[in-house]
Amino acid sequence: MNFPDILKEYSPALVALSGGTDSMTLLASFVKEGLPVSAATVRSEFTVPEEITRAEQFARKLGVEWKVIDVSILSDEHLRTNPEDRCYICKKRIMQTLLAEADGKTICDGTHADDADEERPGKKALKELGIVSPFALSGIGKRGIISMAKELGVTIYPPSSCLATRIPFGEEITAENLKKIAESETFLREKGIRGILRVRLSGRDAVIETERDETARAELYTVDLKTFGFSTITFQEYKTGGGNTWSKIEQ
Repeated sequence: MNFPDILKEYSPALVALSGGTDSMTLLASFVKEGLPVSAATVRSEFTVPEEITRAEQFARKLGVEWKVIDVSILSDEHLRTNPEDRCYICKKRIMQTLLAEADGKTICDGTHADDADEERPGKKALKELGIVSPFALSGIGKRGIISMAKELGVTIYPPSSCLATRIPFGEEITAENLKKIAESETFLREKGIRGILRVRLSGRDAVIETERDETARAELYTVDLKTFGFSTITFQEYKTGGGNTWSKIEQ
């Protein structure tokens, strides 16, 4: 079954719109095919603030019904301990929230074929809950999505991940630390840091990860970053999968 046929098979759909390129391209594809679709974004303490704005603006631009659903992930005492199955627990909670709002529509997300080659966090939860991933079902990977995005006029954004991935497994996740991370990343964006950006935090020690060409510029704001409450700040090039493998900073 080709991609348009898969979209028809699962419409009317409710797209889990994260604010990233993949889910935005999926939503635009439903619209292109003239199929009934709406979108929803789940906002929690782990959500990168700019992604909510991005999701809303994109849905409005397409003329698609969109809503934001608030859920408190930190209300889960076990999840606050930052266990290694954090992503599974969180993804399941988010998708269960969407299912409760689906009103008979099929929940579709932007997981793609290349994700099958990795142990993408939360993929198990998607399968358990019956979430449909049209890109993956039709064998479309990241390169295919980028090509489609360009055709559909969707902006290509750098890969993103939730704020909880910035804190090492086993370290308690607190609202205060998530706020520090979100605000310091926003600060660096406002100063012009482009591409992938992660502010990782262990205790009060921060590691600022950027793309190679942006590291020197980020270092210019070391003094400013200290005002967010960091004791030490280290700068390094971003490495794929850092959120899954990063252990506590050596003291």
